[in-house]
Amino acid sequence: MQAEKYISDEVLIRRVLEGQQEDFTLLVERHASPLLHFVGRMIPVREEAEEIVQDTLLAAYQRLNDFDVRRASFTVWLQRIAFYTVSHHLRKHHPTFISMDESLDTISATTDAALDRLLSEEGPDLGELLDCALEQLRPEERMLLQLFYNDGQSLSDIAFIFGMTDKASTARAVSALTSRLHRIRKKLFVNIKRLRHEYQRNPQGTSRAARSLAPSG
Repeated sequence: MQAEKYISDEVLIRRVLEGQQEDFTLLVERHASPLLHFVGRMIPVREEAEEIVQDTLLAAYQRLNDFDVRRASFTVWLQRIAFYTVSHHLRKHHPTFISMDESLDTISATTDAALDRLLSEEGPDLGELLDCALEQLRPEERMLLQLFYNDGQSLSDIAFIFGMTDKASTARAVSALTSRLHRIRKKLFVNIKRLRHEYQRNPQGTSRAARSLAPSG
């Protein structure tokens, strides 16, 4: 069993497709925990996230013939299935999100550098305000930020996960994702500034609101 951990995903997949279906258990053991972490970024309730992971792994098993290592690694392919499973779950159970009151089109001067400066400033409860501002983004927007900035995944892999390469070339999908990242950062900038203004007017109330909206676990 010790030697099995050195076998690549691709070899295990080939063995499953050749009839050694018990080898899929090794793939589950290898990927279930990272997949739960991935799903948990959009679904904070652990029980819901675990159910989505189970659905994702079942779907992966049923579609294993569709896996193509030339398009993406098995990890990224699983994340793509999980993303679609989460999206369906959110549309069914959580159809509404906090919306922006302020038009982003009127904030043309907002840049990545401006957000970086804002985040580098010292101020009361900046961490809580950031958590709260992130929670006001749509789940898929938070996922995009985390995959790119926290995990360092390539834009081409993220485009595959989001299904953007199904209808466009990789280059066009990456370009569209780059624009989306800028827009999300602009949205985050506005959220933080608004929350900071609210904090200055009512420190205790905004702090409690930030804590109540911050991700659990």
